[in-house]
Amino acid sequence: MDKLKLVKTIVFILTFLLVFGSLVLLGSLFKGSRTRLPEEISLGEPAGSTLQKIEIRDNLLYIGISDGGKSDRIIIIDTASGRKISTIRID
Repeated sequence: MDKLKLVKTIVFILTFLLVFGSLVLLGSLFKGSRTRLPEEISLGEPAGSTLQKIEIRDNLLYIGISDGGKSDRIIIIDTASGRKISTIRID
């Protein structure tokens, strides 16, 4: 009788660990995919500016811009806050 109780306990513990581990895995997958920008962002660029390329890497948004009376430039935006971090000018 003690062997049956031991087997039931082991099966219960392993089932709990399987369910808990699955929930943790699913939670981490959904948490990592929540990178969203605010609904509206103003870049503050002059009229006539042209977007050349947009790319996201490591939660940073890189926007390549040309024209608008300025030299070509790359604007870097933090996707978590939607704030402009830096502007790289290409002279």
